[in-house]
Amino acid sequence: MATSLQTRPAVSDGPDSPAPLLDLGARLTARQPGDRRFGAPIHAWYPVRAAQTRTASRAQLHGEWIDLPATVALDAVQTTACGGWRLINRFGLVWACPAGSATPPDLPSPPESPLVLIAYSEAPARADYDQAVLGLLDPAHVPMIHNAWWWRSQARRTKTKSYSPSPFGFTAVAADAFASTPAYDLVSEDRKVSIEFRLPSIRLERVTARGFELINLTTVTPQAEGDVMIRNLILCSVAALRFGSPLLSAWGRTFLRQDVAILERLEGRSPHLPLVFAGDPDRPSAFYFASKAALLRAQRDDAPYRNPVEAESLQWVT
Repeated sequence: MATSLQTRPAVSDGPDSPAPLLDLGARLTARQPGDRRFGAPIHAWYPVRAAQTRTASRAQLHGEWIDLPATVALDAVQTTACGGWRLINRFGLVWACPAGSATPPDLPSPPESPLVLIAYSEAPARADYDQAVLGLLDPAHVPMIHNAWWWRSQARRTKTKSYSPSPFGFTAVAADAFASTPAYDLVSEDRKVSIEFRLPSIRLERVTARGFELINLTTVTPQAEGDVMIRNLILCSVAALRFGSPLLSAWGRTFLRQDVAILERLEGRSPHLPLVFAGDPDRPSAFYFASKAALLRAQRDDAPYRNPVEAESLQWVT
């Protein structure tokens, strides 16, 4: 059970500064004026470290420092001894959320069958939080930013995806059941690919076939104002693939560096410009802002979350 924030000292504002006796929840809420259409939701789960790290460490979230224990219980929420943070170990990551009254979105359920970690990569970026999250949603992101020969061809084709509401977000399923990346051709032709986005910034891609399961998870963590950490990991049912982890993780870092490069080119542009959406390709971005607004209203009013996303089919060329 989480202990009241009022009874715990807040974590320090830096690695070497003393921890002032202030309420963590009050400090974080004070940084979120207005309806926060832009910026990272405070009462939500964000990954702060890889779970396989077995030493005590420190991580930054919302500009606050968290003292992380060497181990965090698997799929069981625990509260830090200092600072009033809730922690949980899921999908090979340690997630953190401020303890408080507002209910955070649930994390996706862990896989039913045991999967092995075959790749992990992370990259810091000096970037606007929402711009980083939109990179998880924009259909043009992959063909325009990630151009490795082994990942996808240069050919463009029409794609149709069916979107439907799912817990704290939405899920897309390709209407033709085929992903465009040649890497997925190694699975089988009867594969199914679904991509779930869940607030605050979780992209969960599932690839399933007969006797095969793969999870590709990408997240954005708001470390401080204007600083984010992008993480990607891949879990798979084929245990032998763990021996390729160094190579797969190196490829993952290449992908994330491409993300960082484009985000840092965008840095400095005002995030408060009017939102303009153009047709089907921008609908997932509109879903994101609408979903985040609904979450903040629910937390403000202490009411159930009402998903604003409605099922629809979207089409574009990439």
